[in-house]
Amino acid sequence: MSLEQLVQSLSLEEKVSLLAGKSYWRTAGLAKYNIKPIKYSDGPNGVRGESIHASTKATCFPCAALVGSTFNPDLAYKMGQVIGKECKAKDVGLLLGPTINLHRSPLGGRNFEAYSEDPTLSGLLGAAFVNGVQSQGVSACPKHFVGNECETNRKKSNTIVDEKVLRELYAYAFQVLLKESTPWAIMTSYNLVNGTFMSENGELLQGLLRKEWGFGGAIISDFEGVYSTVPSVMAGVALELPGPARLRGEHLLKAIKKRQIPESHIDGLVKDVIALSAKVGMKDETAIEEDILKDETTATLARAIAAEGIVLLKNDGNLLPLRPSKKPRIAVFGSPAANPVIHGGGSASLTSSYVTSPLDALKEKFGEENIYYHSGVPIFKKIPSAPISMMKAPSTGQPGVDCFWYNGWVVGENPVHHEVLETTRTLVIESRISDLQPKHCSRMSFILRPKSTGLHAFGVTACGKSVLQVNGKTLIEHPGFEDCRVEYVMQPGDFEERANIFMEAGCAYEVTIDTLSTTAPSPSPIFDITPQATSVGFYENLNTPIKGELQKLACQSDVAIIFTANNKEYESESFDRSSQSLSPLQDELIRAVAGVAPKSILVNQTGSPISMPWIDKVDSILQSWYAGQEVGNALADIISGDINPSGKLPVTFPRCIEDTSSFGNFPTDQNMRVRYEEGLKMGYRARSKPAPLFPFGYGKSYTDFQVQGLAVTKSAGLTAVDLTVSTKVTNIGFVAGNEVIQVYVDGVLKAIQKIFLVPGESRAVQVNLDKYALSEWSSSDKKWVIEPRAYSIELRQDANTLLASTAYNIETSLSWNGL
Repeated sequence: MSLEQLVQSLSLEEKVSLLAGKSYWRTAGLAKYNIKPIKYSDGPNGVRGESIHASTKATCFPCAALVGSTFNPDLAYKMGQVIGKECKAKDVGLLLGPTINLHRSPLGGRNFEAYSEDPTLSGLLGAAFVNGVQSQGVSACPKHFVGNECETNRKKSNTIVDEKVLRELYAYAFQVLLKESTPWAIMTSYNLVNGTFMSENGELLQGLLRKEWGFGGAIISDFEGVYSTVPSVMAGVALELPGPARLRGEHLLKAIKKRQIPESHIDGLVKDVIALSAKVGMKDETAIEEDILKDETTATLARAIAAEGIVLLKNDGNLLPLRPSKKPRIAVFGSPAANPVIHGGGSASLTSSYVTSPLDALKEKFGEENIYYHSGVPIFKKIPSAPISMMKAPSTGQPGVDCFWYNGWVVGENPVHHEVLETTRTLVIESRISDLQPKHCSRMSFILRPKSTGLHAFGVTACGKSVLQVNGKTLIEHPGFEDCRVEYVMQPGDFEERANIFMEAGCAYEVTIDTLSTTAPSPSPIFDITPQATSVGFYENLNTPIKGELQKLACQSDVAIIFTANNKEYESESFDRSSQSLSPLQDELIRAVAGVAPKSILVNQTGSPISMPWIDKVDSILQSWYAGQEVGNALADIISGDINPSGKLPVTFPRCIEDTSSFGNFPTDQNMRVRYEEGLKMGYRARSKPAPLFPFGYGKSYTDFQVQGLAVTKSAGLTAVDLTVSTKVTNIGFVAGNEVIQVYVDGVLKAIQKIFLVPGESRAVQVNLDKYALSEWSSSDKKWVIEPRAYSIELRQDANTLLASTAYNIETSLSWNGL
């Protein structure tokens, strides 16, 4: 039976059932027609699976911003391949990624999840990732089309952007991706663009995506990103996610029967869904997801990607690399050394198969006897869970936390569910606990043995009323909320109650937390019960002054390595950063240590640029982004010189937020508008003054490269490849390493190539430029045009450092539409 015949054999009710998710992580199927449901999952750095909180384990690869720093599509492809393979293991057919939005402002809360501020780099890396995922028979789903560069009020914000700017920047990233790959699905963004919600924007979904670019896959909505029945269907959104249907289902049936939507139009969307299901439908709907365990080949890849994306920003006196053979005494400061931040918040969150910490990796590389550690200062808003090694579950006597759930508001003897948790956090969502009623309660309990004596801190965040007791005495009462705070899941640090208690090292303390479910109505019909969550934090000696002991340890070392980070309380989807600065205590830590240490190295784990008021105090700086579960090994490889750093910044690092071209127009204004007033002068294209702290494309190496000559030749005829740029690159240093050839036209990046050279080696390099490299969008003609004039073809070390340039003359004008 052909696809057309199959669609015609379906009843209207059956057709409509296919156009919305059936449950939170699955679409509907029709067994009698062998139309299988599709299981979908986040995310861009690893496949979390069919849960938000209690997810099965998977490989946590580096974030997209780090992949952007590699300037290496081959690595993006290999990463996609492995994630696709792990999707297959979890029977996930639709991976919700990659994120192709641009870093318009350093304050973008979700920047870490996207590749770059540059659309060409973003599109090339995204396409490679898509091709890798789909090589395994799993659909990638590039997102969020389009104009979703701001998380604040993202379901209400209205992106106001000029057509030329949209086509040459924000849509262009998707255009490059579609030229280099064929994704089987694309996700719309939450926001409006120039007054129309993207899930209803026929001009961009049908006119641009379908007709001009020829996209032939399924268009799906972001979660609860459909705001209407008729307009979203007519705009071509085939799937309303997640399930069950909110604005499809019965609403859609009524609209069709009222002739508001032609059934022939419905048939086209149904074909898209069935075609996708035929490629990626579930193999076994009853199978239980299993953890993805450590695989050495995957570990090697994750380690290589992380190392290649770490950027050496500063290296005064060639302090790095440190040679293990010289047995330097290394003082390590900061909790991110022992507990690294390996991913950002939201869709990028997942339970990793394992984590290698920088502290452990440095001990292995340099010898434990040569490493001295201090946790430094708190980097959190919300106090984190105590390490599992400090907690025992009373039910087992083993490391963990007991959690019992009961129906009703009384803790009794007959729980409906029991789990032993690894952290003191619970989240009840997606009906994951069967037989649990909307009115319920829970009890977490564990035996805690502090490592030190002193005044220690507990913190509680919860949706419902909660009571924390230590040895039977109430320490904290949290009132909970009268309404359901979705923000609690994304921003728990804003809702914490704290209290201090004196505790002795090694003593056993019985800790219990009783929580009542909130009576607030569910924020969405997709939830059978209102989401419930409780989190308990514990931190020793939280407010104890430590500057003296920090400086004493720093003075006794040969070199201090300071680790800083933004965790997911600062960088996550659903909100934007309020400042470009690190938390104030971290700036103080850097000054205190670097001010007395003989030499100092800063390792920064963030997904976006930070301000560096202390930059003159430290000798070396490594930007390690969110480097995934192999972060420790990758950093030790770089620090020791086993790997030569080759990462290049995919974004501009401004000195302060006021220097950015989007400042004053980010995030939303009082009317929920995000005005792209800077036009094309976004990021490095602004060539802003004062000069940035570090420009786009910048990154140091342990060796030096020389670029000689620049020639530009035209291909015969008007083909997909119009120009060839030729040069010679030589490694004139003493260490083997990678170098990125960055080709710009009139100051704008248009092509990249990464090469590896041993000392003394030279290589002739050719880089192709397609016709878009010389073109611009004409809003009056609604076409891409190349004007007859001289174009500056440039080789740059970074966006602000010109190595060579030549003028190339075009004598006749050209214009076209499409890819």
